Amino acid sequence: MVMRVYTYDLASGKLAKVNDVPYTSQYPLTVVSKADHKLYYSADVDDKGDQLFAYDLLDRKTEQLSNDLFAINHIIPTTPEGPLIVVAAKKGKRVLQTAFYEKKTKRLEFIDEQDTDTNTWTAGYNPDSNKTYLVQYSDKEDYEKLMYANKTQTPMVPANHTVIEIDNATRQKRKIIELENEQIMGISARGGQLLLVTSPKINQPPVEFSLVDIDTGTRRKLDLPITTRRNAYLSKDGKGIYLLGGSTAPTRNKERGIYYYNIQTGELKEIFLQKEGGFINNFMYITSMDRAK
Repeated sequence: MVMRVYTYDLASGKLAKVNDVPYTSQYPLTVVSKADHKLYYSADVDDKGDQLFAYDLLDRKTEQLSNDLFAINHIIPTTPEGPLIVVAAKKGKRVLQTAFYEKKTKRLEFIDEQDTDTNTWTAGYNPDSNKTYLVQYSDKEDYEKLMYANKTQTPMVPANHTVIEIDNATRQKRKIIELENEQIMGISARGGQLLLVTSPKINQPPVEFSLVDIDTGTRRKLDLPITTRRNAYLSKDGKGIYLLGGSTAPTRNKERGIYYYNIQTGELKEIFLQKEGGFINNFMYITSMDRAK
């Protein structure tokens, strides 16, 4: 099996195959960074854990970037000079932590590495402000909620989820919002807004959408006829959402694929359907120079 990577240019509508990389990791995770001409991905090394790799799209060479990881959940590119954001578990550790891979020093630097309770569930990058947004919760609280759900045979209520902002230049942190008994499955940041994909139950409906003002933390829920669990990104102009999923409308857009939903008009536009290229595990909405891709 391989992880097949494509790019889709929104301006031209052209689909281009980037490359195939071996699928040996626990989860098929890849991302293209147009800014530094690299394909980043996770791959198993000697059956001892998944490590971070980079495939250079210009010289066609592969480089291993980490040595002491066990699993990688997210890889997010930033700027050509900026770090690579990685959410991963180190060998021997239970929680997922946030790290920045610095390209100049070729080092993976973890944030709050000694914190063994805070789990980073997902993350998002805002190219407009060069800031990172982390979704975190207490591993201890999460375990207590799981044990209670098992004991009572009821759906699991999530631990409180908190969104933390990190300035990529200064590494200063700021709390944006905390949701009580609500899971944040997906997050996207553009301009002054965050898009959150949430649910009041673990692995149970409903899936809800909301916009959060980054400056004030004010939250506004959206009633959208779309379905997705974590792959959802605000468009550059903030007027729409790119998502991996479909529509909840009874007669249209049921096929799984990548769509664009216009928040203002309610139109759902097909971008790339799953049947055209195999099972879509994930996708990322990225910006190259002045054009979104």
